Amino acid sequence: MNAKTEPRKIPTPLYAAAGAGELAYEQLRRLPERVAELRGRVFELRPVAEAVTERVSERNLRADLDKLRDGARRNAQAFVSSAQIAQRQAAAVYDELVARGERIVAGARTEQAKAQLATAKAEIKDAEKTEAKVEAEALIERHAEDAQQPLPSVPAKPTKRTRAATNK
Repeated sequence: MNAKTEPRKIPTPLYAAAGAGELAYEQLRRLPERVAELRGRVFELRPVAEAVTERVSERNLRADLDKLRDGARRNAQAFVSSAQIAQRQAAAVYDELVARGERIVAGARTEQAKAQLATAKAEIKDAEKTEAKVEAEALIERHAEDAQQPLPSVPAKPTKRTRAATNK
């Protein structure tokens, strides 16, 4: 085993995916508010849509299509430059998603590390309690064994016998 451990490098697309997921979650939380806002706009725009539908005729539609076709041909270069701008914007959004994902992953790692640390501390405390309990039980057993052993025999001391004193 190496004495030096190298941190695993997380690929950028994974960070982007994490950032996109977090962004989607954030947008979903705002969804009910947005739906209520759009319901109000539907009622406002319904009369406008009906008025436009009444004014459009097939002849007007044909003329509008011809104008649009000519405009598209003239503005082909503008579309290319717009595509390049969109590409730069997409790269910027991707970079933002990567940064967001890095924050999310770092936060998750921090939370995971805190949880692991708390678990380790609890396990150490339990192990210390268990170790102290085992040591106490071993000490009690040793003293119990000592109490069950017979006391060593002590040789009897010779006693001095004296004669009883006689009255004279």
